[in-house]
Amino acid sequence: MQLTFTSSARLLALVSLVVLGACDKRKNGVDPSAPILSGMSWAVDGQPVSNSSGYTISNGMLMLTSVVKASNGTDVSTLTINVPAATGTYDLGVAVPGKSYTATYQTYINGVSTTYTANNITRTGSGSVTVSTLGVEDIIGSFEFTGVAGSGTTATSKTLTAGKFSIRR
Repeated sequence: MQLTFTSSARLLALVSLVVLGACDKRKNGVDPSAPILSGMSWAVDGQPVSNSSGYTISNGMLMLTSVVKASNGTDVSTLTINVPAATGTYDLGVAVPGKSYTATYQTYINGVSTTYTANNITRTGSGSVTVSTLGVEDIIGSFEFTGVAGSGTTATSKTLTAGKFSIRR
């Protein structure tokens, strides 16, 4: 017995294979061949920055860190965010007894180190951090803050806006 296919039947068979093959590649709606986006992005004083990042969870606290090296090879900036390891929005300007939420932006430029901090305990700076997903596979959220260095009339600040993090665990 010989099977013969019309061109319509061949086309239908080909389309079915392509569709079924594409479905096999997907798990929970995610194509495993798609790149995993992992890192942080933000704007500091209006200038966009993005970089890979790391995280640690210890004593119920989540610490996110990103270190950016300048093209000159010597200047470095470090962004560190410390909030509870739970979903929620954490206000960096409001004191909560027994809870410390901190965002720090440290620069090392031309041999001078400056640390800009927003912290709810000391009420230094202002801003917020939102952890929207703290799952088995991902840590996702957003942030914005104004960190302050120094005090009194010598205080300076850095503003970080449009901050996002998406870290693959």
